[in-house]
Amino acid sequence: MIEAQLLQSPWPVIWWDEIDSTSVEASRRSSQGERGPIWLAARRQTAGRGRLGRPWQSPAGNLSTTLLLPLSSFDREASCLSLTVGLAVRDTLVELSQGKVVPGLKWPNDVRVDGAKICGILMEAGQTNGQHWLSIGIGVNLQYAPDLPDYATTSLMKLCPELSVSPEDCLTKLDHFVRVRLTQHLKAGRETILRDWMSATDQHGQSYRAQIGGKSVTGQFNGLDEYGQLILRTSEQELLTVSAGDLKPITESHADASGN
Repeated sequence: MIEAQLLQSPWPVIWWDEIDSTSVEASRRSSQGERGPIWLAARRQTAGRGRLGRPWQSPAGNLSTTLLLPLSSFDREASCLSLTVGLAVRDTLVELSQGKVVPGLKWPNDVRVDGAKICGILMEAGQTNGQHWLSIGIGVNLQYAPDLPDYATTSLMKLCPELSVSPEDCLTKLDHFVRVRLTQHLKAGRETILRDWMSATDQHGQSYRAQIGGKSVTGQFNGLDEYGQLILRTSEQELLTVSAGDLKPITESHADASGN
């Protein structure tokens, strides 16, 4: 996990007016032995990417950043850090909007308002010369909501047009809340993170289709296990654990265990 002393002071930031991708830059730096902690931030990305290699639009005015963190090890304890960071993003947006925007969280790494995505999180881990590192890419729609075919999006400007929040101001708040939530994770335990995440999620009562072991399954959201993996309850009352991958929302009338 992360050493507690690294969480006491704000982390350094490198800004680019334009870059291909802050996540790619984090990979370049980690491959050369750099581990952070450091924020890599851009006012515009030309090749931003999301989960599963999908392109992510990164126009000027939004926050595009990747946090590179050193880890003592990457284990099951660290695997739910995306939930910790999701809570920090939520805290940031509540603060920036003066409480007018209270987002919901979608497993494993989306932040949404009324079902529309306002932030995505991309977490990647690796090691170089035996040293573990973690990169956490975060894209926050401050001024613009990208037009995406698969799901609805929104922005802070759309939700609160009277506010003007710069990427720099957003990152300052985000740095604070990420360190606060990571400190909570370390000192109070991941159980408190999972509790807070369950209070913040907007997935209660929703049915989903997922891939488990190459098989398509459907079930209703039934919370998280002790390591932050998602649990689906099928129509036969079987509990299925989803550790990774996409969740496709479906209507309850189409939910069954086989996906047919």
